[in-house]
Amino acid sequence: MTKHGNILRPLAAALVAAGAYAGLTVPVQAQDVNFKGKTFRVIVGYAPGGGYDIYARSLARYINNHLPGKPTVIVQNMVGAGSVQAVNYIYNQAPKDGTQFATFSRTVPVLAFSGGGKGIRFDPLKLTWIGTSSSYQDDAYLMAVRKDRGVSSVGELRKLPKELKFASTSFGSTGHDVPLVLRDTLGLNIQVVHGYPGGSTLYLAVDRGEMDGRMVGYSSVKSAHPEWLGKDSPVNFLMQFARDTRHPDLPNVPTARELASRQADRDLIELMEAPYFLARPFAAPPDVPAANAKVVRAAFMAAHKDPGYVKEATKLKIDVSPLDGERVAKIVERMSKMPRELYDRYAKILANPKSAPRQVEWKIVEGKITKVAKKGRFEFESGGKTMKSRMNNGYTKIQVDGKKAKTKSVKAGMNCKIWWEGNNTYAGQMECAK
Repeated sequence: MTKHGNILRPLAAALVAAGAYAGLTVPVQAQDVNFKGKTFRVIVGYAPGGGYDIYARSLARYINNHLPGKPTVIVQNMVGAGSVQAVNYIYNQAPKDGTQFATFSRTVPVLAFSGGGKGIRFDPLKLTWIGTSSSYQDDAYLMAVRKDRGVSSVGELRKLPKELKFASTSFGSTGHDVPLVLRDTLGLNIQVVHGYPGGSTLYLAVDRGEMDGRMVGYSSVKSAHPEWLGKDSPVNFLMQFARDTRHPDLPNVPTARELASRQADRDLIELMEAPYFLARPFAAPPDVPAANAKVVRAAFMAAHKDPGYVKEATKLKIDVSPLDGERVAKIVERMSKMPRELYDRYAKILANPKSAPRQVEWKIVEGKITKVAKKGRFEFESGGKTMKSRMNNGYTKIQVDGKKAKTKSVKAGMNCKIWWEGNNTYAGQMECAK
């Protein structure tokens, strides 16, 4: 054993010491805090359709039942910098009363503590942690590669004469940083490509052969893309990450730790696995009044036991193993005290990621907007045909009458020039006229 030992053991011990999550929900003290007439905003650091978005929207549908005054709860997607933009907003701009909190990449604390992240304007130790919907109790982070690439094992991936391309959103996201670390520790012949707006587009990139593979949560596959499971799956799962033992559903897929031949590499892998105790984290700004934070944290835990939430989570096949904000804060504190040399190695990898930007061959089409729906979806007519697309404030550059605008400014009846990749894809740019 090295001088580090098992760096995850203190985190696991913290969870055990705190007690199992079941049955420990703190009663909401409604007499001290009342949110009647307020609007809660749950910020999602990624585009609609991915795993973080699914968890956020499920929570938003039920948490108001457990908040005093039953306020309105809405979800807002804020895409940018692998969800760092959402954390920056919560930390520096959101109201400090508990009515706004965000969900973002689980690797954000590691990114901040390493000093290797770009554009970080927050301290994870000062965030008001609300909780995590999943502590990865029954999940795994999988490396998926298209079957038609002829690769069925990590050993084969090491020996490929040409790099396989892995789709990711942006620097700081798990889909970007985890494969970089695995490339370094396991000698994988892969290139990470960044620039996709969200989880749904990552699936699409692999499905249509634009990319060779991606990292993805098992629960996300079960809920958002079940066609990747079963004997007719178009992908092979080469490895499972954030597991000390193989997931019972995936007995033939080795863990990353099994595949590492050096203890120093296992230590770095375990550092990257530590955030998975916070698999679906939620945090509010610093300095939220203690009474407000207590009420919101208790409502967060109660929502995960709400019969409606439980039924929905079962249907979506998502892992629900929540931890409250106090326990999450303790885990983050322990992460901050992990060996400095591990963070230094991680920061060095990020400093020269050899990650390629996504190259998009935009198609330009002109048409009339006929319908604008939820989550940025819209339809337009062009050349006598009805087309479907989606826009996102953090991804789609929008102008209305020559001025920079947001998605809500695009209305039915407008004539627009649209840069996109084809039907049912995200628009990269839109120039519209009223």
